[in-house]
Amino acid sequence: MSKIYLICGFLGAGKTTISQQLAHQTDSIHLNPDKLCFDLFSKQECEQNWDECFSKTISAIWEQTAVYAQINKDVIIDMGFWTRVSRDTAKEQAKILGADAILYYIYAPDEILKKRLSLRQGKIAEYNLKQFENLKKKFEEPTADENVIRINNF
Repeated sequence: MSKIYLICGFLGAGKTTISQQLAHQTDSIHLNPDKLCFDLFSKQECEQNWDECFSKTISAIWEQTAVYAQINKDVIIDMGFWTRVSRDTAKEQAKILGADAILYYIYAPDEILKKRLSLRQGKIAEYNLKQFENLKKKFEEPTADENVIRINNF
C-alpha cells in the first residue's frame, strides 16, 4: 500500500524544504502545486487568475498521485492544506486511491514566516506579504485529533 504524505503549513513555513528532505529519505515522489502551476501556466496567467490556475493544478496533482498509487509509489503533496476540510478531503482521496495518508504540519512563528516571505520575489510574493494577516485568518491549524505529525521549523 502506498503512502501519501500531506504537507500542511502556512506560507513560508518551509513545506517545500521539508518535503524535499522527506522525499529523499523515503524515496517518494515530491509534487509541489506551486511549481507545477508555473509549469502549466504563464507567470501572467498565474498572477491574474491564481485561483483558477491553482484549481486546475490541484486536479493534475491528484491525477498524477492516482497513477503513482496504482504502482505502489509513495507521494508527497506539498500543498499547504490550510483548512480542516481540505485535509479531510485529501485523506479521503488517499483512501479512495488505496493509499495511507500521513499528515505533517510544518510550523514556524509569524515573525519567521514574514521574514521568509520578504525574501521572495514577484507579485504573488508581494501580495502574500502585504495580505499576511488576512491570509493567516484563513489558515486552520491542525488539531491533535487529526493524527498529525508536527515539525517545528525555526
